[in-house]
Amino acid sequence: MRILKRNRIIATIGIALMILLITAGCGSNKNSDNESGVTDEAAIVLSNEESTANTEDAASEESSVTPIISEKYIADYNSYDELIEDIKNLLDVMEESDEDTFFDRAEKYEWFTSCMWYHLQNDSFGYLQVDIDGDGVDELLLGTDVYIDNMYTIRDGKVVPVFESLSERESYVLYEDGVFVKDIYYPDDYYSTEYFKYTAGKQEFIEGIYNNVTIFDREKGEYQEDIYYSDSSSKERELTRKEYFEMGEELQHKYNLPKFQLHLFKEKQ
Repeated sequence: MRILKRNRIIATIGIALMILLITAGCGSNKNSDNESGVTDEAAIVLSNEESTANTEDAASEESSVTPIISEKYIADYNSYDELIEDIKNLLDVMEESDEDTFFDRAEKYEWFTSCMWYHLQNDSFGYLQVDIDGDGVDELLLGTDVYIDNMYTIRDGKVVPVFESLSERESYVLYEDGVFVKDIYYPDDYYSTEYFKYTAGKQEFIEGIYNNVTIFDREKGEYQEDIYYSDSSSKERELTRKEYFEMGEELQHKYNLPKFQLHLFKEKQ
């Protein structure tokens, strides 16, 4: 950024000198007062360019800070009822039209993902409004039983995501007291299980275990694995494969599953 700023200043100085030389060449018979005026104009151009560069630099530095809370609005929904109604409408389109027509309609919705395609075909797919973190504001849950793949909250009068399943390789499980787990799985590459605490629109990392396949060992004929545990203090502890699976089992029973009943999108007749 500093290099870009310096280049802008150099370019601006060049423009100012060109103005000065052109004016001197075309108007050599003019008095010194006019020459002074040209110099002042060039200085003004330089000053304006430096001011613009400084403003853009400051804006860039500010935008580089990652916000803690998501700023993504879900198609400007003002209430959960609006979002729920659109999901129901999309479900009707799925049942009454061909696949191409469905996807043409579905792609217009910001919240629609590849996972939603499978969810809408699941008879147990439902929703529930419930205060997860006890702050007096209900969250909206979308999923099947405790396997909640989408959770939203209301902030500044808009529906915003807490988390969303963007592919079939990631999944979420909701626990009591605002705790949820995010599982990520990529075949022959990477496995992770991360636990978060949700409070008032913010996610705080608690702990997680990771198994990352790294380098292929030609002598042993197998891939090396980077397996470790991490917590909120950012401290990492190396694990064996056996410890990894044992800790995964332990974490599953460390937090309590909630007890609630989702409202099914496909009501049973």
